[in-house]
Amino acid sequence: MNKVSNEIETYDISKMKQESILRLLKNKNIKAFLRNHQLNTNIMNDYWVEFLDYEEDSAMCEHCQSLDTCPKASIGMKKVLSYYDDQIVLEMESCSLGKKLQDKRELLDKFISNMNESILLTNLFDLDIVKNIDKLPQNDLRSLTMILKYVDQSGDKGLYLHGDDPLQNITLMAGMMNQLALKGYDVGIIHFPTFLIDLKSSFSTNESNDLEEIMKVDYLLLDSIGEENVTSWSRDEILLTILSYRLINHLPTFFTSIYGYNDLKKVYTLRKGDEIKAKAIISKIKALTNEIMQDLT
Repeated sequence: MNKVSNEIETYDISKMKQESILRLLKNKNIKAFLRNHQLNTNIMNDYWVEFLDYEEDSAMCEHCQSLDTCPKASIGMKKVLSYYDDQIVLEMESCSLGKKLQDKRELLDKFISNMNESILLTNLFDLDIVKNIDKLPQNDLRSLTMILKYVDQSGDKGLYLHGDDPLQNITLMAGMMNQLALKGYDVGIIHFPTFLIDLKSSFSTNESNDLEEIMKVDYLLLDSIGEENVTSWSRDEILLTILSYRLINHLPTFFTSIYGYNDLKKVYTLRKGDEIKAKAIISKIKALTNEIMQDLT
């Protein structure tokens, strides 16, 4: 009885396997894989489990709309069939959505910043103002052209963008910095008032801070310069140190502000007798940048 039972069980498994293989051969991706590698369908017998695993994994990806609903343990990954050394193996690689996530993570790794991801990921060429560049007045066109030109032909000297719309200031400059990051450069986008608060706090708690990284990063954008709580410490020990280091080492530096050069000098003149120190700040910013006025509407 046991012998007959075993024979029936073996037969059933064999039949099931062959029916499964016939079904697998209808899978367009499996058919393409066999055709591309000039493999006989008989090879399916030896690698049945691998093909089954591939089909099951592919089925989970078929109607995927978002990584948020990915049912897999390895979110954003998919199994692919590979053939080398006369063997078929299953390998893992990023799916299309996973590749976007990976690219995003790799891009964000290029940033030193205290600002949110949405700012860092600003695509300059998706901005309405850039899309409608042909409709801008001449003065505004000049300002935007300088920003776009820097993306194509960067140099030692950065840009100082000021105007009455702080959000548009940082959006434009962040978009430009994003393009530099896409080229592989390390960039810093720092909201300067917040940075000073965090820096001061790190001194009192013995936490590490990013001052040295900010000083040395390939491209640096200091946002909202002049809007910080200006003190002798913030002006002379922090800002002047950053400016001096970057100027000496020819590191491109950018600024956004509601103040132009002349008004910024007044901001850094804390008391009578501070004119020389304020002048030193402005002279270094001028040496680091070209001033552009933003009135883009």
